[in-house]
Amino acid sequence: RCSICTTERGSVYDFCWQCMNTWKGHAPRSNRCDNEGCINQELEILKDCPLMNLPETEVKQCPSIRACPTCGKLIEHNQTGCKNIICIRCHVEFCFACLEVTTECLKNKPDSWFDVCAKGIAPRQISIPTWNRHG
Repeated sequence: RCSICTTERGSVYDFCWQCMNTWKGHAPRSNRCDNEGCINQELEILKDCPLMNLPETEVKQCPSIRACPTCGKLIEHNQTGCKNIICIRCHVEFCFACLEVTTECLKNKPDSWFDVCAKGIAPRQISIPTWNRHG
């Protein structure tokens, strides 16, 4: 929603951050609107990234790029060490395989830093979490 355009027009003006056109379709949605050609490039990356094995773990056939479950930043695992990584934007540590915050992942299967998670490998993400910094 653009507050300047809303004021100038005298009515609510919603637009899409992906294609920068007037919003079309149901709202709110964070991934894209219904305008022809509107795509969310980050969702395309998540959809098309190759699967990988984390060589020092038991994790196999995991998407090679993940959106941080806390802030949505796209991250690649460097393929060294355990399955957990720390997001470079929000600094939250999470499991690259099951997408749980590390403490939650380890609650279900303690000391499983290098093993498959109790919940298994999360599927490809089809939405990107929105970071609520004040929540």
